[in-house]
Amino acid sequence: MTTSMTTSVTFAGHVFDVEVDEDFAVEQRTHLQSFVPETTLSPLCGRLTRIRVRNNRELFVDRAARLQTVQSRCVEPFRGEPYLWSRVGGVEWWRPHPCSHLAQDHLYAHDSTGRLHIVLHPDAHRGERYLLRVIREVVMRCGEDRGWSAFHAAAASVEGHGVLIAGPTTAGKTTVLTALACHRRADLVASDRAMLTQNAADVIGVPLSTRIAGGTLSALAPREALPPHRVLPRTFGTDQKASCTPRDFAAAFAAQVREGAPLRLALLPRLRDDDTPLSIRRLHGEPARAELAAACCTPDDEDWLHPWFAHRNHSVDGLRAQAAQALDDLVAKVPVFRITAGVRIPHLLERLADTIARRLS
Repeated sequence: MTTSMTTSVTFAGHVFDVEVDEDFAVEQRTHLQSFVPETTLSPLCGRLTRIRVRNNRELFVDRAARLQTVQSRCVEPFRGEPYLWSRVGGVEWWRPHPCSHLAQDHLYAHDSTGRLHIVLHPDAHRGERYLLRVIREVVMRCGEDRGWSAFHAAAASVEGHGVLIAGPTTAGKTTVLTALACHRRADLVASDRAMLTQNAADVIGVPLSTRIAGGTLSALAPREALPPHRVLPRTFGTDQKASCTPRDFAAAFAAQVREGAPLRLALLPRLRDDDTPLSIRRLHGEPARAELAAACCTPDDEDWLHPWFAHRNHSVDGLRAQAAQALDDLVAKVPVFRITAGVRIPHLLERLADTIARRLS
């Protein structure tokens, strides 16, 4: 019988018991801990999710072969990543669609007791990363149940003040986040998805890797925890970015990973590929609400298309109303600023940090 090790971790107030095959436990636990917040933990939700990670060739081959023989249908829980869904007895299974770009080295399952399973081929490339995908799904569904709303946003804590940095891809969210970490030693709360608690009181992070563009890296002095900028193109808006864990990102700036912070400021960056002077302008009322609404991921997320591991407990209309209330509270209680700058102006990161810090003082 394969021996295993169990680790208990908490994300956004939700407890996870993760059981891993012993010969894979160190690799999995090291990766997992690099995402776990170091400070300011959220109140517990009172729920526990159990996840079993198996790294076993015979088991993987057997389950994959069995799934080839049962009826399945195509689902796309993540944008551009189709899976085949099957039900075998009381267990739901997901396997990568053979015509997709996905590696055929992992299986997901959800059994009748609510336990979640990841079955890996031992040769899986960076198989430890699949666990965080499951955890993120549970965290986001649990947040919905607690009345929280998700945003396409980064977030930082500057001397205990939460800053939401919202906007679409290439808006400059990570550049602003990096500016605050580098020049204000801001703690990392979120890199690409953040949740607002009821009444927009706090911003809470969703565990995701931090992806940094070559241009932003080139504005930093070399840092041990971050990849060198020369490995990436500096072309503005490119999809090719360096990826690092939350703890590596925070450690590069002698900061920490913080689970959440009281929300004090909302930013809407609009960085451009030119030398436009830096400017910041406060938005009020409907203009502020409309721009924040475009970044709201409740109930519709551009990347997580359909709930899968954690079943949604609320109607889409109910969640839409929940998000509408969060937007009303956010605009009413928190200053919202649009910040514009060209990425080619001198000392961009330092100037961004100074400009934002003045709005917090």
